[in-house]
Amino acid sequence: MANNVVDVEQLFELYKTDVYRFALAITRDKYLSEDITQDVFLSLIRNANKVSDIKRIKSWLLTTTKNSSISALRKRSFEVGEIDTSSFDIGKDIYQSEFFSMLDCLDEKDRQIVALHIVNRMRHREIAQIIGIKPGTVRQRYVRSLKIIKQNLLEELK
Repeated sequence: MANNVVDVEQLFELYKTDVYRFALAITRDKYLSEDITQDVFLSLIRNANKVSDIKRIKSWLLTTTKNSSISALRKRSFEVGEIDTSSFDIGKDIYQSEFFSMLDCLDEKDRQIVALHIVNRMRHREIAQIIGIKPGTVRQRYVRSLKIIKQNLLEELK
């Protein structure tokens, strides 16, 4: 983007839902996720000259979202002690609520992988760039995560 004119408003309209959903998958707090979404796009405005490839903007946005979400959770954890994510209101959409509650059985990185693949429709290669692990590892963790989710759902039905 160094010499390109960036239309942040257009990028916001294009990627705001992806950024918000990824932040929500990590934080489990809709209000914090809204704040993170705004912060990510403000960061884009401030750092537009540092983002070198317009084709990788989605990856940059989601990496920034991941880092901002983790920082926000750490800050909140430090301020109020241990976080009980089960008490967060994640909206009235029952399907969204049930989807994110299914991810509770996974660790943080696996939740990110599943959310990026299912919610944001990203490929394993793209997820690997954002999370900082190999694409093969992303695939393995994704498959393992789906098995864990399935096993937990079957146990709940018993």
